[in-house]
Amino acid sequence: MAEFSRHQLRIAIVEDNDSIRELIELNLRRENYVVDAFFSAEQLEKAYSPGRFDLLLLDVMLPGKSGIQLAESLLQKEALLPILFISAVNQEQKITRAYELGAIDYIVKPFEIDHLLIKIRNLLHYFAPRQEERILPTIVGAAEINWDLLQVNRNGEIHVLTPKEAQTLSYFLNNADRVIPRTELMEKIWGQEHEVSSRNIDNYMVRFRRMFEENPAEPRIFITYPKKGYACKWRRA
Repeated sequence: MAEFSRHQLRIAIVEDNDSIRELIELNLRRENYVVDAFFSAEQLEKAYSPGRFDLLLLDVMLPGKSGIQLAESLLQKEALLPILFISAVNQEQKITRAYELGAIDYIVKPFEIDHLLIKIRNLLHYFAPRQEERILPTIVGAAEINWDLLQVNRNGEIHVLTPKEAQTLSYFLNNADRVIPRTELMEKIWGQEHEVSSRNIDNYMVRFRRMFEENPAEPRIFITYPKKGYACKWRRA
């Protein structure tokens, strides 16, 4: 696996509890991350610009604008911004809403700091830019991808990608020409989400075939291998 330099990675923390915010910030700095810490959503918004942060650690219950509202606002500006929610709110409705917005994980307080650091390290490994990582293509099969707008254009027909679909598609394209087990995809894309099943991947494969295959009924790019996994048979032109 390609490695990244933590000195180049910037993490934002939005947490109104001083002791928790300071604990996380201290430990992240010890790991050599660049850290910006904020008390409220409004504070972060004043410092935010697209592409500035590699990961956002976000509390749900904040003074003023909530973490959910902040995430919704930021993801409209930067659709692939990785967001990890850290919250005492353990309500299924809130957690589901966070994932619907495109959050990559959700940790319930109280938590072990070592567990959080490992999770952050793993998430950044797969979501932070790396020099060795290939540039994602804009043309695949019969369609054109606009990664900024998360849109796929096939002969004038526009398909809008959800953040999870975009993450899954980019993972396929960066791991082209190898069979990817279901368990690997579920771990890398959905992490610890308990409500996710392999049917999610099957549904994504159906969507990708409609977008990119000349004949979705006879796929040549997005292939399912029963009992083994999936493969993207795409080659860069």
